[in-house]
Amino acid sequence: MQVKKRFQNTFDGIIKATNRYPLTFVLLLAAAVTSGIIIQRDVDHYVQYLVTFLIGALLSVVAQQIYERFFTKESGRLLLMVGALVLAGAYFFAIYPDDTFNLETGIKTGVTVFALLMAFIWIPSIKSKMTFNESFMATFKAIFITFLFTGIIAGGISLIIFAVDNLLFSVANNTIPHTLNIVFTLFAPIFFLSFTPPYFGKKDTDLTTEQLTLREEKIQRAVSCPNYLSILISYIIIPLTALYTVILLAYILLNIGGDFWTKNLLEPLLVSYAITVIVVYILASHLDNKFAHFFRKVFPKVLIPIVLFQTIASIVKISEMGITYGRYYVILFGVFAIIAGIVFSFMPVRKNGLIVAVLLIFSVISIMPPVDAFTVSRTNQISLLKGTLLENNMLENDTILPNSTISNEDKKVITQTIGYLENMGYTDEIDWLPSNVYYNNNFQETFGFTQVYDEVDDGLNQSQYAYLNWDSNPVVNIADYQHMVHLNIHSSNDEYDSEQVINIEHDGSTYKILKSDNKNGVSSIRVMNENEEELIQLDTQEIFTKILGQYNGNEMSVEEATITQENDKVKLSVIANSVDRYDDQYNADIYMFINIK
Repeated sequence: MQVKKRFQNTFDGIIKATNRYPLTFVLLLAAAVTSGIIIQRDVDHYVQYLVTFLIGALLSVVAQQIYERFFTKESGRLLLMVGALVLAGAYFFAIYPDDTFNLETGIKTGVTVFALLMAFIWIPSIKSKMTFNESFMATFKAIFITFLFTGIIAGGISLIIFAVDNLLFSVANNTIPHTLNIVFTLFAPIFFLSFTPPYFGKKDTDLTTEQLTLREEKIQRAVSCPNYLSILISYIIIPLTALYTVILLAYILLNIGGDFWTKNLLEPLLVSYAITVIVVYILASHLDNKFAHFFRKVFPKVLIPIVLFQTIASIVKISEMGITYGRYYVILFGVFAIIAGIVFSFMPVRKNGLIVAVLLIFSVISIMPPVDAFTVSRTNQISLLKGTLLENNMLENDTILPNSTISNEDKKVITQTIGYLENMGYTDEIDWLPSNVYYNNNFQETFGFTQVYDEVDDGLNQSQYAYLNWDSNPVVNIADYQHMVHLNIHSSNDEYDSEQVINIEHDGSTYKILKSDNKNGVSSIRVMNENEEELIQLDTQEIFTKILGQYNGNEMSVEEATITQENDKVKLSVIANSVDRYDDQYNADIYMFINIK
């Protein structure tokens, strides 16, 4: 009976959420149908429609929260829902001209979704006796329960369909995607909304004392912190965060006079650390134990200098490599985290909702031209590139003049700005840049040198790669060789030297191919005769240097992918199937052809 009652309560909650958010349900249904079409036809032409329906659904949820908090008449609700549809339509026409859902559109959409979610949490606490911390707790619990239930349902249904397909009869290949579409697109959002009760609003004056008491009980259940979560936050998350903080502080203190300002190793950790402190602080706002009290008293004050130092370091880095969209967001979030630390340190707990107002303002700034992350970064990178070319007399009458004698620092600036502009699709907007300037030999022909890289820099494509296009090169002439060996080469992080041995038989004798990797990351390939005498040696670094130096970011012909070494004993040719590098990690898939003379 208890299980049946809980199931009935859950079902009733879903029905009530559907009635409470009718426009949201309709838009989610439209999103599910659109997603089903995409799955069935295996096309992405409808992605803009799908995302628009989802954005509209989220806008309608926020509109409903605004209505419940500040309005009393149904005409206000209708007006808000129309406004949500108008904004969703504006979003659609803003992204519709794009043939694909590109990076810029994706990030701006992500920021919009995040801002709407924060508004959804914040609105019930505006000028209310309920605090933002309580609303955040209710949403946090709802998200956790939704993920748990949805994951179990999705996994169970997938296993059932898999069992039927393998044990009973065949089902269509897209059965599981269609089923999961319904679970994730339609069920999960409504299930989540069923855990967010109507909060206090202006319409509460029409409630009876009994109805008001019932409303308060539902809200209290929603915003209360479960015992298991209290234990998790107080005795596990807070101590781990404290240890993490000690490590970050130690890094800053040890490197404050040097590498901290140039290498920016803390930058990728900044956002995760700040988010952790902010989220844990909000969740721990009403916990009554020594760990929670200590965290609320100390950590916001520690957050401020950590974020401040890193934000300054990121701003200093701009003078060297300009602004990228990634660094723009890091700096903007750094400023927000400093403000949050100040609010947490010097204002009462119930005022925590002020940080959401700041967050929403920053979110709008970051996606609205001409001050958005992408417009600012594009303008800055083009200006930096043009300034560097002019300083080195490489740009005259909108024509680039090759110059191989400029400094390595300027070569790095040109390489990274061109890489960023190419990856973001901005090079076509620059009249004086040739098309596809970053690929093949175009870069060297245009600027007079190959790409020069330094450390991995946020927002720039520091990975390098090249690959052999077998579709246009299906035949390889191997008439001059007797043996072929397939090898994988990678930079070694092993503490000790290692060696791979491959035996080949030739004219009754056994020869060895030795691929040696030492602990310094240097690899070589040697051909040895049966007397252990070296016949020829190839340094694998030559493969990476040649291929990535000339053909980074593009496909190669067989001729371009081939490196040959020869002496009076052996002719050795290597065809690179694929080569890639990220930071100091190198990988290559090669075919080696051997002619023993």
